[in-house]
Formats: sequence, C-alpha cells, structure tokens
Amino acid sequence: MLFLGDFIYIDVPLRLSSESDNYRREYRNVYDSPEWPPVSSIPWLHVLDDHEIANDWDKNTTPPYPAAVDPWHHYQTSVNPPAPPGISYFEFTQGLASFFLMDTRRWRTSEAVADAFSAEKSMLGADQLASLLTFLSRREPDGVKWKVVVSSVPFTKNWRINNADTWAGYLHERQTVLEAMWSVGTRGDGVGVVVLSGDRHEFAATAFPPPRNSHWPLSATVHEFSTSPLSMFYLPVRTYWEVEGEDDICIKYIPDGNSKFGAVEISNTAGGQSLLKFRLFVDGKEVWDHVILTPPAIAGGSRGKDALWG
Repeated sequence: MLFLGDFIYIDVPLRLSSESDNYRREYRNVYDSPEWPPVSSIPWLHVLDDHEIANDWDKNTTPPYPAAVDPWHHYQTSVNPPAPPGISYFEFTQGLASFFLMDTRRWRTSEAVADAFSAEKSMLGADQLASLLTFLSRREPDGVKWKVVVSSVPFTKNWRINNADTWAGYLHERQTVLEAMWSVGTRGDGVGVVVLSGDRHEFAATAFPPPRNSHWPLSATVHEFSTSPLSMFYLPVRTYWEVEGEDDICIKYIPDGNSKFGAVEISNTAGGQSLLKFRLFVDGKEVWDHVILTPPAIAGGSRGKDALWG
C-alpha cells in the first residue's frame, strides 16, 4: 500500500497545539481506530504531505515542522525503504516496476516567492531534483518495465482551485521533470513512466503527451492517476477541468465519494511490452479502470514507433 500523505489531519477541525504530543496523539487515534486492524497486515509505505505538518506547508523546517516530523518518522518512515539520514524521499524496485517517492514539502520554496514559471521556485530542492532525474535517466534491470513516480500533490495543473500548492505552482521545474520522463520513451528499452498522486479529495486521470513535432514520440506520453481520500470528506464543488489548448489532457474525472483508492496491476504481453491496469474503487465499489502500455522497445522518436505503440 502506497499512502500518499495526509495520514493525519492535524488542523481539521481545529489545531489544538503545535507540540509533538499533539501530532503523536493524532497518529495514535488512527492506529487505534476499529477500522485499522483489517488493513494492518498490508505493508504500508508513506510519503509526507501538508496535513501531517500544517495546511499548504511551504516553510521548510521552521516550526512546527520539527514537532510534526518527529512522530512522523517514528510512526511512518521507520518502515519505509532505507534512505540516507535526514532524507525523506526514497526509491525501491518491486517486481516489474521501480518507484521514486518524492517529498514535496521539506525542500519546496514558498508559493509566494515568484510565479509558477520562475526558475527560482522549486518543489523538490536541488538535491532531490537531481536524484529524481538520475532515477529517470537510469536504465532499469531486465524485467523492469515501469518507472513509477509518486507525488503527494497532483502533477497536473488541471486542478484550478488552490493549485499553487500543487505542481501547477512550480511549472518551470515540472517542465524539467516532464522532459526527463518523455526522454525515457525514446531510449528503446521499452520502459514507461506513470505518476501516482493524491491530496485533492477527488480522482482524476490525466495524460501528458509530448509537444507536437518534437523529438519525443507520442508513445512517450506520461499518465497520472491522482486518487484521494482514503477516509475523509469529499469536496462538494468541482475543482478539476481541462482548458482547451493546454497540454494536460483529462482522461477521467470522478469527484464524488468519501473513500477512494486505486489498485495498479502490471503484466507483460506476448509481444514484449507491458500493460499497466489502474482500477479505481469509490466507497468500496470498483467504478472505473484504464489500461496503458509501455513504449515499444525501439530507440528514437519515429512515427513507426508510435504505430507499434498504438
């Protein structure tokens, strides 16, 4: 189970204090709930988001971050794959996929520093960005067919309300990451890229095709599946929409439901490509699924390659 942040809601309905004991109490309340035992046998891996600290957190390690992150490390990251001391982003390989789980809170510059297209703004910070780009450029071992990038906030800019807190507020850096993702599809090793994200209390699937007439083939298209909440209120207003002429393409938008989670299944085809099937569950029922395919194992950006992908 990949849990993509907001495991606790320290400030909903009201923050009682900014002491570590208050944060610790919120984790205990979740783990002591009667709903927890049925899922406690599943391995859980966690990333950090704002409600483990404070709403829309963009103030690095200033208070209350130290008080918030102490119980976070004890309750959550102690079971994550190993990472260097002080580092809360990490990567691992499982079966047919390699994963990079980002920390979008600890190193981000303030939303108010500059506009979204400014090179001064960073969601990840220099070191984490370099680690992510290395992950994307690295050739995978035989048998690994997908690179899965995990973000606590949506990668798409199609969420139009309060989207400065998402990657929509950091579009210069997002473009750098997108171009690295598209380049995976030109190498010819048959590896695809998919983004999993959370945060918005709604579901949306979005495609990021490379620019037309660029050196990236259409088969290098990146897909995002953004799912939340697992157990929280849904938003009664609609906040996601595609704008004609922009590059983020809506595949599916399902806002309603107090409980949403996604299941990812990966399998290989007889032709050597790999299928990734995403299944969406809302309030305990499967309501939608979608299948994407890795690029063909042919180097370059030709139309013939796209024909094989299609």
